[in-house]
Amino acid sequence: MLPSLRYSSLAILTVALAVGPSSAQKTTGPKARYEMDVKTMSGMGMGAMMGGGLGGIFGGGGDNQMLDLRLESTIPAPVQPEKGDHFFLPAAKMGKSVPLLGDTPGTETQPVERDYDKNGTMEKPKGRILMFWGCNEKAPKGQPFIIDFSKMPTAKMPPMAMPPGAMGKYQAAAKARDANAAWWPNGKGGKQPKSGSSLVGEHRITSNFTPEIKFSLANTYMGALNVNASDAGAAIQIGWNSVTTATGYAAWAMGGMDRAGNGGDMVMWTSANNRDFSEAMGYLSPAEVQKQIGLKNVMPPSQTTCAIPAEAKTAAGGMMFGSMNAFGPEENFSFPPKPADPKAVWNIEWTAKARFQSFASFMTGMGDRGMQNGQSEPKPKKPCKGPFGVPIPGTSC
Repeated sequence: MLPSLRYSSLAILTVALAVGPSSAQKTTGPKARYEMDVKTMSGMGMGAMMGGGLGGIFGGGGDNQMLDLRLESTIPAPVQPEKGDHFFLPAAKMGKSVPLLGDTPGTETQPVERDYDKNGTMEKPKGRILMFWGCNEKAPKGQPFIIDFSKMPTAKMPPMAMPPGAMGKYQAAAKARDANAAWWPNGKGGKQPKSGSSLVGEHRITSNFTPEIKFSLANTYMGALNVNASDAGAAIQIGWNSVTTATGYAAWAMGGMDRAGNGGDMVMWTSANNRDFSEAMGYLSPAEVQKQIGLKNVMPPSQTTCAIPAEAKTAAGGMMFGSMNAFGPEENFSFPPKPADPKAVWNIEWTAKARFQSFASFMTGMGDRGMQNGQSEPKPKKPCKGPFGVPIPGTSC
């Protein structure tokens, strides 16, 4: 599970999903919110990166279907721990239902990131980060943007750095949200779906702390995203298949992780037109995707090729680990229906959201990984960690 992605998405749910920003209709609630994250993952390590107990697939990759389910209430749960069930149709291949489960008082079953202490500080890193962006065979003027940790704190801090105390507040807010929530997977029953699962049709959610939720999905898992990366030329050329329901694509890659711990350069690249554009690693609504396509931060669904600049490839030592995100459709539901009279108060009992996404990973430079200056490299003691802290095979840190 990825708390940072999950929690950022929960903020979106606080908005009345079916009410446009220009609507003057008054609303109350919702008393309950439900969220389905529907993922298709392809390539080396993607199952492990996205959580859900699908680790250990580095060798052959493959396509994986995965669900993340979360139920929240604005009303304190009368019974602890919170319990519920999501009931599926047979085509989902999930059994009759999967259990939604919250934290038992005094325990914590949903992990919270702890890379920072309560003051938001961490051990000062070494080396530099070289940041490249855009689909370019040669890096444009102004690239790379360099973050030199030896010059901190006077150098510009990276955009993902947290101010003092931010992580402590983040953890407190996450714990407060979990106080009235239940989720799956939770290690208490049910398995991720097998290939060929379909989510189209009726879904029903019951619990001991929310109203019953019922809706019907028109979409199911997106098609697999298959990325081909070639480093035969000066730049790294990446190409991919067109995914039928994709609304847009975004890619990112990193290299030099084996040197970063020793004070060397780590290289980061994104296909976005903005070096600070990190939202592409999570979910974006179709409307937001269209906006970001206009800003050239997301590639349009018609695009199937991109280039990582030669300068990034060289700086990374030829080897880069990358991932691509195909954004998909989104379905929103609410109950009861919105009143026809705009002057009537809309008392919303519950809202539900289903978001669809396809991920793929790729790696370049593996062919040259076993030799350095004509000599065999020593056997790696410990693989480097890539996005979300997942070890990257073939690396040594």
